[in-house]
Amino acid sequence: MKWYDFFSNIYDSSLEKLYFESRKRAVELLELEDGQTLIDIACGTGANFRHIKKLNIDLDIYGTDFSEGMLKKAEITIEKNNWNNITLFQADARELNPTLIKEQTNQHSSFDRIICVLGLSVIPDWEQVLDKMLSLLKKNGRIVVIDVFAEERNFNTWLVEKFARADLNREIWQTLERKTSSFYHEYLPVKENKVGGKLFVATGMKK
Repeated sequence: MKWYDFFSNIYDSSLEKLYFESRKRAVELLELEDGQTLIDIACGTGANFRHIKKLNIDLDIYGTDFSEGMLKKAEITIEKNNWNNITLFQADARELNPTLIKEQTNQHSSFDRIICVLGLSVIPDWEQVLDKMLSLLKKNGRIVVIDVFAEERNFNTWLVEKFARADLNREIWQTLERKTSSFYHEYLPVKENKVGGKLFVATGMKK
């Protein structure tokens, strides 16, 4: 993840305009309510927090990422905006479990909501990680995922994969559908040549 430590310096300025509305849509689909707990896995620079905080909902937010550089940028954004109730911690998503999270945060080890934006196409062993995410959800908890799938591969697909260290062949939404109830999926209005494939959002409830 050394690449993402470097990437953190240009991530927001180079990409966030592209994903801004999509992140907003993902937060809408979380259906957040007062008193809930939420964990943002592969939270990066904390770009989702802005959309969550705009809702003015009283909830505890946790963000985790494997990249120290990304988390440092997230911490700067949190301090700049004087946001409360956001806890960050560094972790490999493949090792997430209630015990580790409890040790890192001294608080919650299960969550009402999980969000993961552009993480599962990058994280190794993504199906194992998705299982871990679902295991962290409370009963009737909801997960929302945004990612890219290249239905037809081209030069832009290759370019995005090289730049983001991603695999755009992963049919993430199909796996999520099998593992959740009340599943919903939609494609987002971002040009495929900008992201290397079709940008989608998918959500489901813990079975």
